[in-house]
This record gives sequence, structure tokens and C-alpha cells, in this order.
Amino acid sequence: MGAIGTLRGLRAGVVIVLCAAALGTAVATAPAAARPTRTQQAIGPGTVLERIREAGPGGPIEAYVIRVDLADPGVRAGLLYPGSIAAVRTVSAMASAAGAFAAINGDFFNIGESGAPVGPVVDGARLLKAPQPGRGLAAGVGTDGLGRISNVSLQGFVTLPGGRRALSDLNDANPGYPPMLAPDGVGLFTPAWGSYPRAGAVRGLRPVAEALIHDGRVVRVSDHAGGGPVPAGSYVLLGAGAGARALARLRIGQAVSVTYGQRTTAPVPFQFAIGGKYWLVRGGVVQGGLPTSGGASRTAVGFADRGRTMYLVATEGSRAGVPGLDLPDLATFVRGLGVSDAVNLDDGGSTTIVVRLPGRAGLTLLNRPDDGAERRVANGIGLFAMHAS
Repeated sequence: MGAIGTLRGLRAGVVIVLCAAALGTAVATAPAAARPTRTQQAIGPGTVLERIREAGPGGPIEAYVIRVDLADPGVRAGLLYPGSIAAVRTVSAMASAAGAFAAINGDFFNIGESGAPVGPVVDGARLLKAPQPGRGLAAGVGTDGLGRISNVSLQGFVTLPGGRRALSDLNDANPGYPPMLAPDGVGLFTPAWGSYPRAGAVRGLRPVAEALIHDGRVVRVSDHAGGGPVPAGSYVLLGAGAGARALARLRIGQAVSVTYGQRTTAPVPFQFAIGGKYWLVRGGVVQGGLPTSGGASRTAVGFADRGRTMYLVATEGSRAGVPGLDLPDLATFVRGLGVSDAVNLDDGGSTTIVVRLPGRAGLTLLNRPDDGAERRVANGIGLFAMHAS
């Protein structure tokens, strides 16, 4: 579905979870660390921070659970991102800038290069970025206020003087991946992309052509992929093969238009969404065939209660005394929380959870990042206090 909607009131619940194998020696020599404990603390409207300590497959697990009732009009969940798709920023910085009182990291991204996330990005029911091939799995909240996991893709077309062509890419030019465009495709770059070079979208494809459109009119046509910011009120069309030949025929001043939006297998469009990688739990069943590459810091998002409750889950590990969880164990853990559907998000040094604790002015980093400090990441999910007008 491609409709653009405005969400008047979220009705889903959200739970953010950070779990970490507790520090210490082996379980056999530290029985106190494995003793189950739970503490709770209110941190915002309809929001409770709960710390859970329990035994795990490789040692004790320590969990921070932020439980949010989004039927409460005083709170909502939404997208965090740096303001450009091709950019990175710490979760703390994004949350502070947006006014979130709690947040975690989101999708995998093109680390060290463009910084763009791998999967789709939806904000305000508007598709900001299309997924890379095979990475359309997304999690978020729909325009009906319910959380869900579904596939998201680009649906759209460009109308040229010579006819209409389908769009095959939106704001995606990650180097180090296969070219984003189909061999004869046309991609769209809006100001939301940022300033990173667009050549990754057509790497290895020939011929190439690019057109800058401003206020619906052609203002420039070139034979290569450019870079730099896309001006406000403008967009860039980038073509390869037959798509490039169609763009190369454009003349300055000719009229061009684009129409695009999100296509999803969900019953309604997403209000906001970020990309996920593997199904961990589906229909209440832990999924088989998940990679078993060993314990590491992990992040996941899941839903229960027919989408009325969302769980954001992260595990910490990969250092002495903190073995972490592999993906099958992560799936088992989130299923034990009551999650019926879940996918994993970015992990390792990207795993981050921040909270504004009562009595403190700023955000507190709850976990211990693998890098020793917060990593700059592509996006995240934030919780926002809604103030009565």
C-alpha cells in the first residue's frame, strides 16, 4: 500500500529491552549473579524501566526493559535519524536533538562509507529510502497505531516527455554493495539523501546519465553520477542502460514529474519503520536456520498482543566475562518475553540504549558499547513524551 497517512494517536505498547550477560566469573563460581531479580522504575508517561537478571545459556543475562503503554496519549514511538539518509550520528545525539526520552539503535548500515542504512526508512508515512535488494524486511508502527513486521519496497514512476518509466531506487547509493539500480533502471535522489556521491547506485553499469529537476523542470543533464546536496525543491534522476538513454534525451526546461511511495504487505502503510535482517520469531515460533556465529552484542525489535506491544531488544557481549547471545539464543530470549514476532537489527558495537532517568537533565547510556563509547549509527527508534496543547 502506498497511501500517505497522518497518525493521530498511537495505540500500540512499546517495550525496549537491553539484555547483557552479567559480568563475573563462570556461572558455577558466581551463583548470586544467576539469581533472578526484577526492579522497576517509572521514567516517562506510561513508561516503566524494568531490569531483569536471569540465567542464560552461556551465563547470567542482565536485561533492561522499557515498557511503554502507547494507548497512553502521553507517549509515542518514532524514527530517529541524523536528518540525512547518508549520514551517521550517535543514538544519544539523535535522541537529544529530537527530544526523545529513551532510544535504541536501529538498522544495519554502510559503515565507514555512506552511512546509509541497508533496509527501508519510513517517517511520517513517507518512504525516505528504499531497501537494498533482498533487505525489505521492516519493523515499525502502522498508520493504524499497531506495531508490525512486514516487507516494504518502493513503488513509483517518473513521467518523462518520452513516456513513463518505473523507479527502481530511492536514496540508495551504498558503495561496496551491488549497484542499486537495475541494469536499465532509473533511481531517484531527494534532498533527504544528503551529500554523499551517488556513483554507488550505478557502479559497473554503462551508459549512465543524471538529470537535476527543479520545480518540475529539467535544469541539468550530465553523463555521470554526481555528488553534493540536492537543492531544496529539487530532485536528481540517475539512470543506467536504457534508463540512462531516456534521461540523456532530456532538454533544459522540459517538464518531468515523479510519483512514489511505500509498498507493503501489511494491511495499512507504516507510519514509521526501519529495516530488519532475520525473522527471529514469527507467529509465536522461534525460527530455525538462524546463524550461530557465537555470542555478540545484538539488537532486535518484536511485537506482541497483536501489535499493541512492541519490544526493542539488545544484547551485549563479545568481551571477557560477557559472552553475549547468538541469534538462536536471542530469538529464544525474546520469545520468552512474550513476543510473537521479531526481527534482529544492527548489533556489535552499534548496540546502544539511552534513557532520561528521573531527576537527571540529560540522557543516560545504560549499556557498555563494544567500542568503549557510542558508535555513530544510521538510525534508531525513540520514545517521545506528548504534551497536551
